Amino acid sequence: MVTSAEPAPARVLPALPDHDQEAGEIRWGRWEPAITASHIDPACPTCAFPGPLSTVFGTTFYTPEPTMVRVRRSQPGQRSEWVRVQGKPYWCKTHYAVRCPQCDEMRVYRRDDWVEIHYRPPTTERAVPPTDDNVLF
Repeated sequence: MVTSAEPAPARVLPALPDHDQEAGEIRWGRWEPAITASHIDPACPTCAFPGPLSTVFGTTFYTPEPTMVRVRRSQPGQRSEWVRVQGKPYWCKTHYAVRCPQCDEMRVYRRDDWVEIHYRPPTTERAVPPTDDNVLF
């Protein structure tokens, strides 16, 4: 008897916020394992997953402030000539997200002041480790 193996259902990752009220539209990269640092515990504080956690950077479109640029040097009896020039806008890394691959608890931070702007609680079926008597506390 031949049985066909059904593919496992695709895992749906929690959605990252696509907009920040202070920074505007956010574009996210791909989830990657967090770097290992000896002074940081890589385990998830909620479900005790040993790590590493997953991280991703978010970018926003940044337009720098116009700056003054000298277009002509001073000559004897004449002042320098300056003009205001607008720099080119670019995508800048402004956000950082951390997610546990096991329980999907996720926190999103704005990098300029490290304020948490989004929190997604863990999924309950994976966040709470099973106990012998099924009593949580």
